[in-house]
Amino acid sequence: MSRISILSACFILLAAFGANAQPGGNLPAEQVEVIKAFDAKLAESNKVDLAPSLPGVDTTARTFSYEVAPKTITVEYPPPRIRPVSYRTGEEDKGGEYKAFVKLGGGLPSAIYGEGAYNTFIKRSNKEAYALGLNLLHHSADYSSGNVENQKFGLTQASGDATYYLQNGAAVNATLGYKSNRVHYYGYSFDPFNTETNVPEDAVKQLFNTYDLAAKLFNGVKTAGDLNYMAGVKLYRHSDEFASRETGLRLDLGGTKWVAGKHSIDIGVYSDFTWYRDTQEISQTLHNFGFLPAFTYHGRIFKIKVGGKILSSNDEFELFPDAELVLNLTGNELALFAGVTGDLQKNTFRSLSDYNPYIHTRFEDMGLRNTRYLKAFVGIRGNLNVFEYTFEASLKPTNDLPLYKFRYDSDLIYDFDVVYDDVDVINLSGSLKASPIKGLDFTATISQNFYDTKFETKPWHLPSLDLNFMAQYTSPDGKLRGRGQIYMQNGVPANTSFIPGKFTTLNSLFDLSLAGEYWFAEKVGAFLELNNLLDNKRERWLYYPTYGINFLGGVTMRF
Repeated sequence: MSRISILSACFILLAAFGANAQPGGNLPAEQVEVIKAFDAKLAESNKVDLAPSLPGVDTTARTFSYEVAPKTITVEYPPPRIRPVSYRTGEEDKGGEYKAFVKLGGGLPSAIYGEGAYNTFIKRSNKEAYALGLNLLHHSADYSSGNVENQKFGLTQASGDATYYLQNGAAVNATLGYKSNRVHYYGYSFDPFNTETNVPEDAVKQLFNTYDLAAKLFNGVKTAGDLNYMAGVKLYRHSDEFASRETGLRLDLGGTKWVAGKHSIDIGVYSDFTWYRDTQEISQTLHNFGFLPAFTYHGRIFKIKVGGKILSSNDEFELFPDAELVLNLTGNELALFAGVTGDLQKNTFRSLSDYNPYIHTRFEDMGLRNTRYLKAFVGIRGNLNVFEYTFEASLKPTNDLPLYKFRYDSDLIYDFDVVYDDVDVINLSGSLKASPIKGLDFTATISQNFYDTKFETKPWHLPSLDLNFMAQYTSPDGKLRGRGQIYMQNGVPANTSFIPGKFTTLNSLFDLSLAGEYWFAEKVGAFLELNNLLDNKRERWLYYPTYGINFLGGVTMRF
């Protein structure tokens, strides 16, 4: 029996389950005014999807830390009816004790860091309110020294967000963002066969600029028919130093109808357009369209989701299942989950350069393409009070998975071509979180991928093993916060020539980092980060090692 036939059988099996409903909760009897943008999809809130997934954005070549946010596992079951946050009539939300913060600092070698944010929520009347947010970030460093030239980076981001809640219950949101990511092709400094020195910065500089604009209309309060709705548009423009540019436009429509207070019928429709062009006037387009229906039923000891994805790209239609069964075996202590899903994941100029900023950005015939995948998964999760856990095993056959092969230009531009291959991925993953005492949290995550490539010798520059251990402590008075972290990743395979079968395995990552923050006054504090204390100079990309020990410190203020 073929793999797709097996996955289809899993889908049919999941669709056969059913059970009785459980009554939902009630709001307090007092008068309330509810104002909140929410998306009450209980199916998504109960699942921690650990992998296998296409590799996420990797920035270890140009940032100081390898921090991976801890995964919080929620297994309360049966799930309660999710409702908006409520406000007593006439009571104004203060938006928290502090609305803004500023974080300024520097470090060695030659680092500058600045971060700031402002957020507020204001009620104009009992049925009208608005929220505003602003975020700024700058981080740059220069590691150049001795025989190492142009090992430097600069990242600047700015974004604004505004939401207006109308008297008729609707809400409108708008966001605006800008990102500047400056890197350098410093790989020539680490090529043992290269003799070039004193290379000007402009000769090896790469600069990505990204502009984002988005708007969304949704229901800001519960509607009379218990129906959530959303209509949104997203627009971006992405360009680089070599005049390659890309424009993306996405339109979304969605709705959720709640039945008996907790079962949901979901409908989603989207159109996703991408246009790419480079200096040689080579243009490419990639347009995806999707229809996403699903039904989620909550029984007394189980939850079942039955849905599908009808997708279209380049005048070809694809049909994927989207089903999951969660069975609560022993209260919160043990739950079993299994499912099957699939999708078309876009590989665009923006997504590829975010993952690998050293790619060759004149794509020619190997540029924009969809990765088609089908995923079957099974696992367990639970909460034993002392710790929470999740373990998952999955099989994920993919078509056109992007890999990254090293190439060399005569002008000292050491970059990478994007190549596509059909790859079967088996993943084993898990996470543990423990809180032995108040204020102290331990988190451990592991993910192991096994790749089976069809055409290429190896899965070029894709890591297979990730290990992360982190401990965080917050003092009872909240003045002191500390973090210790160990992050490990295996060495990735890289081609060293254009001779088939010739490759090397780059060195692995073993990073130990410490960080702390102390508020010595109500609104003024200090922070310190000690990164890569083991001086590991791992090459995430061939000829692009990360820097060794580095420090970052400064002051933090809140208002």
